[in-house]
Amino acid sequence: MLLFMMIFSGDFVVRASQSSGAGVAGKSKAAVNINKTWDRNSETTIVLNGGAARISGDGAAFSGRTLTIRQQGTYVLSGKLENGQVLINAGKNDIVRLVMDDVSLHNETGPAIYAPKSKEIILILEKGTQNTVSDGTRHTPSKDGNESAAAIFVQDNLSIAGDGILAVKGSHKHGIRAQDVLTITGGVISVDSAGDAIRGRDGVVITGGNFTLKAGGDGIQSNNNKDDEKGFVTIAGGTFIVQAKNDGIQARTSLTITGGAFKITTGGGSAGAPARMNNFRGGWGGGFGGGFGPAPKPSNEKSTSKKALKAGKLIHVTGGDFVIDAEDDAVHSNEKIVIASGKFSIRTGDDGVHADAALEISGGDINIISSYEGLEAVSITISGGNIIVNASDDGINAADGTANTFGRGPMMGRGGRSSINENMFIRITGGTLDVYGGRDGIDSNGNIFIEGGTIKISGPSMVMDGAIDFDGRFIVTGGEIISAGSWQDAPHDSTQPVVLLSYSRQQPSGSVIAIKDSSGRTLLEYASRIAYSMSGFTSPSFKIGGTYSLFINGEKHTDIKLNNIVTRTGDNGGAYNGGRNFGGRGRW
Repeated sequence: MLLFMMIFSGDFVVRASQSSGAGVAGKSKAAVNINKTWDRNSETTIVLNGGAARISGDGAAFSGRTLTIRQQGTYVLSGKLENGQVLINAGKNDIVRLVMDDVSLHNETGPAIYAPKSKEIILILEKGTQNTVSDGTRHTPSKDGNESAAAIFVQDNLSIAGDGILAVKGSHKHGIRAQDVLTITGGVISVDSAGDAIRGRDGVVITGGNFTLKAGGDGIQSNNNKDDEKGFVTIAGGTFIVQAKNDGIQARTSLTITGGAFKITTGGGSAGAPARMNNFRGGWGGGFGGGFGPAPKPSNEKSTSKKALKAGKLIHVTGGDFVIDAEDDAVHSNEKIVIASGKFSIRTGDDGVHADAALEISGGDINIISSYEGLEAVSITISGGNIIVNASDDGINAADGTANTFGRGPMMGRGGRSSINENMFIRITGGTLDVYGGRDGIDSNGNIFIEGGTIKISGPSMVMDGAIDFDGRFIVTGGEIISAGSWQDAPHDSTQPVVLLSYSRQQPSGSVIAIKDSSGRTLLEYASRIAYSMSGFTSPSFKIGGTYSLFINGEKHTDIKLNNIVTRTGDNGGAYNGGRNFGGRGRW
């Protein structure tokens, strides 16, 4: 979703159109004129006073605590309306502008602002003003049958512009709701709602503003599921503090973010996530432990979604600064995620970034401080960016949700699978990655292709868990890898030399591993984040026949001569011992 903005004569024209490059689902056909200026000589002014109103101009009438606007035009509201309603009953093709000029509106039994049929409602927040809109906990059903459960409810398009303050309290259900497209270009907007804070059924477009959203449902939502060109959220700027009981920002089709600063907390935050079952997969030294197979997820699969960024089809991020503390996934799409830029700081009780189909990262700074799994999708392609992952299970995982009944030891076959899904893979061609995995650092239920990038991994040195684990092929043709932890097996069909090394004694967490060439130049270096008894190395500088030196904490440990594409050795110059301690710290 790309946003195009044209400015002329004080009008902002916001159009949302389909992006051909990103494959964005959801195209808004709305072109919204938002005029932030207004002529005091032609508008209708309305001064509210409790249960009365003084009207100067045409198009409005007040009766029985209801201010009715009957025709298109500009209406300036000020004063206070107690337990009443602003009913916009203009024609279905009319555009009505409400200038909020220090006005307070409250309706105990329905929306305080209600527009059941007009084409476009524009709220203009006058600079320097403070405006409040609220409803009660119970709504009287409307005669037309519309489910108008919001403090501000517009049946068609709603736009909000200006530089003033708007505080909305949605006690019954939602705060601000439009049944078509909701567009916001500015203002200082706070919403406290029992349901969703901001909802545009067909779409939400935000280009600026300062938002504080506290929601008993979702913070921002578009929920049209009957049209692939609707149900989208597009954000190009603004600052957002979102505290949502459910999802932070949810789009039924596509969520596109090109800029903005976001602080999002969902559910009870990462600390509120249910405890995981500790299903130990790593070897037999202490008995059968938790059995075979990956740690199950049912304990954290909830009927209520509590994700920070969520979309049904596509999440596309090309900018923005995100601080996320999510009880559920931090970034989640039922299909695809594309991250080209942006800065992420993530704490989550489930996955950091999860796509049910494809995940593509080409840039940005992603710091997953805590997670169950860091990056997860059927296919993961990383071509750029700076990525730090901390995961209690797998750091980076290519999987399709199919549970493995058994582990991945050669004794049973890799994962007990008779065939490998070639569409399930991890491909790294660039970027820098620092990955910690409590079970596997990088794990693919299919293939792994390393073609570039700088990769540092801390993972177990165990029979069935390690720094790198895979069920299919593992091919290295470029890039750098240094690990504190075991590799499930040597790369097959690789063109770049690889070293698999076992240590005669366990090395402590925090020790600095370095590989230097014969001239003393450091090729690889890494401060481990775990105690380890095995390592793996590869570098474009490795040459078959060359000799390289292993250093630990600045002291030379041993020399390693590369005799083939895969060299297996021990740090004491002896043979590689991948199965040492049988389930304590080694591979078979």
